[in-house]
Amino acid sequence: MGIFKKFLKREKIRERLFVLSIDGLPHSFLAEPSGRMLMPNLAAVTASGAMGRMNSVLPTVSSVAWASYATGVNPGKHGIFGFVDRVPSPFATWVPTARDLKAPTLWELIGRTGKEVGVINVPLTYPPRQVNGFMVACFLSPDLASATYPPELTPQLLELDYRIEAESALAGHDQNAYLADLQDTMARRFKAAFQLIHSQSWDFFHLHVMGSDRVNHFHWGSWEDNAPGAAGFENFYRRLDSYIGELTEHLPPGCRLMILSEHGFTRAKGNVFVNRWLEENGYLLFGRGRKELKNMHPDSRAYSLVPGRIYINLEGREERGRVNAGKAYEDLRDELIHRLAALCHPETGQPVVEAVLRREEIYSGPHTSRAADLIIAPAAGFDLKANLSAPAVVRPPDLGGVHTYDDAFLFIQSAAALPAHNTFSIIDVTPTILKIMNIAAPQSMDGRVLL
Repeated sequence: MGIFKKFLKREKIRERLFVLSIDGLPHSFLAEPSGRMLMPNLAAVTASGAMGRMNSVLPTVSSVAWASYATGVNPGKHGIFGFVDRVPSPFATWVPTARDLKAPTLWELIGRTGKEVGVINVPLTYPPRQVNGFMVACFLSPDLASATYPPELTPQLLELDYRIEAESALAGHDQNAYLADLQDTMARRFKAAFQLIHSQSWDFFHLHVMGSDRVNHFHWGSWEDNAPGAAGFENFYRRLDSYIGELTEHLPPGCRLMILSEHGFTRAKGNVFVNRWLEENGYLLFGRGRKELKNMHPDSRAYSLVPGRIYINLEGREERGRVNAGKAYEDLRDELIHRLAALCHPETGQPVVEAVLRREEIYSGPHTSRAADLIIAPAAGFDLKANLSAPAVVRPPDLGGVHTYDDAFLFIQSAAALPAHNTFSIIDVTPTILKIMNIAAPQSMDGRVLL
């Protein structure tokens, strides 16, 4: 009888969810034998549930994708449209942060139910919001003290020698040192995460790995060709895989694991300088003085921000607006769509543009009017740039790899199946997480439950 009473007094296993995000890791990489051999622990983990190939967002950059994940809504509702945004009048550019998110985040929604959260390094979490739990913000953070909520967590992270980001200045002159620094930063991040798993109370924990995106940008092509740089690429992923193996040992009983990326990667084929094309074709004009967008000539009709976002120089909206609203605006959009869609590599004849989309075709919500008037989806391997000093419209790539829209991945432990490949997107992950945690998703969410 005493044994029976002891059994009744046992604490119920706490149902928890741990999310590991690996920035820019493609589904195709994990589906290939070479990728599974490089990451055997990840391969073993993904055999314990369902994995699918997932679409990202447009434009396919981390800030927009992770904002969409964090909120479960499209950019027209959450208000993040690129790594850089602009004020139309007077013209100025700025870098969006978590302050600019216009929709409630996943960690806030979970916290409102009384459940506790832990978030580490997820893009667009700086400055950290007050959550029911703890948060260590992303690479936009200027220092650790300003990255941490609650502030009392900072000394513990300092003691662990936690680093917000690898030293990016190394990338330009010493790739071996940069790769070593990326591994060191990752090691410290996992060390901190493993300690916080045990020392903090949580129901939802999201740990983000950023170094994979950096490695892929510089060394994806080298890895495909088994060229110099391939060894550093492989060493990084072997190290990451070893931490995934450790992670599974640290997770408490009853904890479910989800792993995902927000976009894929492919070999870089070239850079496409959109403002150069606009200038060559008479849409973007400059007079005397320094060549900057804020100094464009009033007769300009369009300009671009990275990556591939085109703004019409609209009268009444832009500082020196020239194009009338209505028919003139729509005619110019039609003209640009037609001409840009036909843009090809000057030497190979290969198309460099997959599609040119009107903002209302891909966004909806109260902030859609702040989006670019046209969004270019590049052909695979081409990177859309906004530099004003490029010597030509299409130039050789300066990196080894670039983002892809249709090759992100999602794994959910213990799930029987996910929808067919590329029939769902990162926006669908948010309501799925809420479903796993038995929390009702707000009706304003765009995503759908995948299980």
